[in-house]
Amino acid sequence: MNYSVVKTLDEVREAVAVIQAHGSFAFDVETRGNLERHPDLIEFVDKEWKEHLSKLKSPTPEIARKARDIVEARYRGDLALDPKRNEVFWISLATHGHSWAIPMGHNVGVILIPEEVGDGTTTPPVGYRKLLKNGEESMAKSRYVIPAVHDTPPEQLNRTEVLEILRPLFFSDLVKIGHNVKFDARSIGKYYGELPYGPFADTILMQHIVDENLISYSMENVVKNIYKTNSHGREGKLGAIIDKVPFDKAARYVHLDARWTWLLYTHLWRKIGSQTDLLSAFELDSKVLRVLMQMEDNGILVDSRALKKLGKELDTKLREIILGISEYSFIGFNPDSNPHKQALLFNKKREGGLALKPVKKTAKGAPSVDEESLQKLKTQHPVVPLLLEYSETQKLKTTYVESLIPKLNQSKLHPSFHLHRTATGRLSSSNPNLQNIPRSSSIRSLFVAPEGHQLLVADYDQIELRVMAMFSQDKQMVRIFNNNEDIHTGAAALLFKKPQSEVTDEERQIGKGVNFLTAYGGGPHKLANLTGIEVDDARNMIDQYYKQFSGLTEWKRRIIEIGRRTGYVSTISGRRRRLTDLSSSDDFTRSRAERQAVNAVVQGSAADICKQAMIDIAEMLKGTGANLLVQVHDELVVSVPEDILEDLKPKFITAMGHDRIIDGVPLLVSCDSAYSWADAK
Repeated sequence: MNYSVVKTLDEVREAVAVIQAHGSFAFDVETRGNLERHPDLIEFVDKEWKEHLSKLKSPTPEIARKARDIVEARYRGDLALDPKRNEVFWISLATHGHSWAIPMGHNVGVILIPEEVGDGTTTPPVGYRKLLKNGEESMAKSRYVIPAVHDTPPEQLNRTEVLEILRPLFFSDLVKIGHNVKFDARSIGKYYGELPYGPFADTILMQHIVDENLISYSMENVVKNIYKTNSHGREGKLGAIIDKVPFDKAARYVHLDARWTWLLYTHLWRKIGSQTDLLSAFELDSKVLRVLMQMEDNGILVDSRALKKLGKELDTKLREIILGISEYSFIGFNPDSNPHKQALLFNKKREGGLALKPVKKTAKGAPSVDEESLQKLKTQHPVVPLLLEYSETQKLKTTYVESLIPKLNQSKLHPSFHLHRTATGRLSSSNPNLQNIPRSSSIRSLFVAPEGHQLLVADYDQIELRVMAMFSQDKQMVRIFNNNEDIHTGAAALLFKKPQSEVTDEERQIGKGVNFLTAYGGGPHKLANLTGIEVDDARNMIDQYYKQFSGLTEWKRRIIEIGRRTGYVSTISGRRRRLTDLSSSDDFTRSRAERQAVNAVVQGSAADICKQAMIDIAEMLKGTGANLLVQVHDELVVSVPEDILEDLKPKFITAMGHDRIIDGVPLLVSCDSAYSWADAK
């Protein structure tokens, strides 16, 4: 493969011509965080740095400077990974037989004098020795580092001019390939004022479709998995420090990123393109990619004042909880310390403990104080509910208040959505993890609509149970859904052999518990925990459930048998879940794999339905001024101008699939609107 560092705009044009002739190309960007351009973040740096210094006894100017450098480096690193605010200073391109590295502002030239590192066996050179109290230099042996001396970097191209020449590539029907292509496309898109057009292909997603069981989908790991070699040779991964790497090394690294992406694409395409089911799954993920890019770019508005107010309220609540805990705990007790909680709860009373009996032990043999254990102990002593409340409140404060404030960009939060972080293909999110926000918490009230808009929040009613009915064709389940009956009441009526009108709230809760157990896997102990009934009663309920829903029982048996025979099960889109443990001789391992097989088909197919809905909705919303903002499992959040809200609602739920019949089972979508996310649900 030919490789060149592009030095002129004519060479950029030549690269464009070569790529246009081939019809597809891989690309990659290198980015850095320019902290000086973001005064809002400098305020956080100042605050964090001063708080750190206040904890030191007598920091010297050198220690203070290093502390400042560490804090700034972390914020610069975060900025470099933020497509809305990072600075692109390299672009690499690759296609069949060619790759190019285009520098647009690399600040470090080649090395003239290498870095010198003293290992502590010699006296450092003049100027690198420690100073004695009398001001003289110490002659003691010690470690030292003399930074390398670099040449002036070569003259490079102007980013604006380069991007304008590359416009025909990014805004065309050429296939645009990336390893985590959302990041690269969004990083470039901000300079154009719009996202590049599809189609896109992401080699992370392609590898995930081929093998969803890899521990990591980093380029290094994927290249090693396929080609049994190190993607970047002895120099290794340089992306995090690329702006400090000598120009020649940076150019080689940048070129390899695009080159390997192209090679991965061609290799993985041969595996996917020849198999109809894998191709179907790949096409669905590729189409939803641009929808996710747009969602991430849109961001969701956060009420900053309410966020800060909530932080103060949580601080007050934490103080009150700690005061309550202090009535039962020893002096100096720290509710964030597991050893302290273990001592308080399980030590003997003469040792200052409460002498409670542990529910389980950690891997190292200590009494467990995780949430599950404390939940089982909460009726044993008044301090346990307080410890649980403290943990929940502290998590809300640190995860959804303290960590959110620095992430806000003009009062908007831009979470990342991922298609490869679950084995079933279900979407996940980070920065923050929206899936983990408790529905009942005050956090959702912080997410609000822009002025003149409302948030339309819609979700599927019992989507995974409906998917089970689609696959199993169980007569009872299909009947319940087609008659628009409550599935939990219907299940309870069959379990207790009584009319639905006579089912009590407690019996419906049991019906609901068994329904979810069938969807997610679990046994009588789990049902007993969910509903409060005895384990033996729970076991009888589950047995009775599978007798009443015999079609479901038979379908599960078939799914497991198919998985055992072929090595995988498949979702509606053709996505595979490979489970070699279905043939394990170990009962526990095999049983777990059987639950995973059923869950993969159900959860993965529900995810497929939601992905297709997102594609259809994004198309329907074009030109309306409404924007898709958030997806959380089976729930979608959209910002809609108030003057078109009522007109848009029926169109929206239709695009989402409301009343659509799949294999004889109707989908049902519920939606509501309000100024905040919390009020719309």
